[in-house]
Amino acid sequence: MKKMKTIDISLNKNKGEKKRLKKGKEDESLSKGIDIVNKHKDNLEKERKGRIGKTLVEVKEEYIENKEEEIEYHSSLRKLYATIFIVLIIVCIYLFLYYGPILGVSLYKADGINEENRIDIVSTDEDIYKMYCSDLLVYSNRVISTYNKYGKKTWEYTLEDVFTPNIYIYDKYMAMTNSTNGTIYLFENKKEILNKKVEGQINGVYIDENGNMAVEHSTNGYKRNISIYNTGGSLIYNIFLNSDSIIDIKLLNNAKKLLILETDASSFTISTVLNIVDCTKQEDNIEQITKFDNNLVYDIILNNKEAILLLDNKIVKLNLNTKALTDIKTFDSTQMLFVALSNNYYSYVEKKLGNDNAYNIQTCRYDSSSIASQSIDNSPKSMKNTGLLNYFIYQNKLQVINKWGVEIKNIELAFPPKDIIVFNKERTVGLVYANKIYIVNM
Repeated sequence: MKKMKTIDISLNKNKGEKKRLKKGKEDESLSKGIDIVNKHKDNLEKERKGRIGKTLVEVKEEYIENKEEEIEYHSSLRKLYATIFIVLIIVCIYLFLYYGPILGVSLYKADGINEENRIDIVSTDEDIYKMYCSDLLVYSNRVISTYNKYGKKTWEYTLEDVFTPNIYIYDKYMAMTNSTNGTIYLFENKKEILNKKVEGQINGVYIDENGNMAVEHSTNGYKRNISIYNTGGSLIYNIFLNSDSIIDIKLLNNAKKLLILETDASSFTISTVLNIVDCTKQEDNIEQITKFDNNLVYDIILNNKEAILLLDNKIVKLNLNTKALTDIKTFDSTQMLFVALSNNYYSYVEKKLGNDNAYNIQTCRYDSSSIASQSIDNSPKSMKNTGLLNYFIYQNKLQVINKWGVEIKNIELAFPPKDIIVFNKERTVGLVYANKIYIVNM
């Protein structure tokens, strides 16, 4: 028989290759490790050589230099910490001086009237008292003046024409009108920036935070004409309303929309209508949001997309988008004496039922939750809310209470003032009498 040839097949070929690859990787890793060790030895050798040949004095100088750098580093850190601490102290002092009087912590301990902080005036029935640019504004005999918390005059403006102005203020903007000839003077930060005449008789001016003005004036053919002007005096929009009387106007979205509160006497009873005007449209631009039948609105506060309204017998919340009305507080069960709306809460004075000499001061959030409550023995003659503070004028005293029910001031008075003007960001009040104004700091 012929001998068959055999073929040798090696099944370990791939294994051999894997072993060689593995061995190669191990050699490469070993080589890198050796390089690292060698570099470390080289660095140690450089450091050793760097020390060789140095004298003891040089070594000491190098040590001292390193120590000085370390001391300088820690000194810089201490200076940084000290600066941060001083800044925090300054911020705390500022917050104390700014919010302390409102929270009931004051540097002015005296609860009486200081004769030194007095402004002497010659008062007439045409005089006007307001707050402007955080100062007390007084108009008297063609002169407009402002005073700071010490009673010092800070600005004066004399009218050229003889007339009794109407003054409208929003923050740094002030519009002064001569209703008889239709002239409007607009001021920004006590500087006159506009002098403009409009057609007809001016009945009112409404200003927003950007200085835009909605001017209500009467023209032939229409009961009410609303013209919107910017700070440059350019006419932005005109609206003609067949309205009996306008109670209030709110400018929204940089005067792109108007919220107009007006009365409706078309029936036997007087009602209040709330309309919104889209100033970007020429047609179908007026939409009625709601109507309060046989009811007047005395105040309106805008809170985001909601309006808070004070009516004859209740406080309501109106969603401007959905037109949904929600009662916040009704006055049916108690006798309300005074009610004041603020941005996020309301205050009122009510007479307790069954007791002729018991009254209650209450502050509540608009979700009806109570913030503070206080019982008093006498009814105040008047009440004024300025944001975080409520001022109560009695026959013989002025009582100031913040929204949390903390008494800020209780000042004895010989007799009540005819008006009070709060300025200096609620930290100062001017008590207006016939021939003087007393300045009281909180």
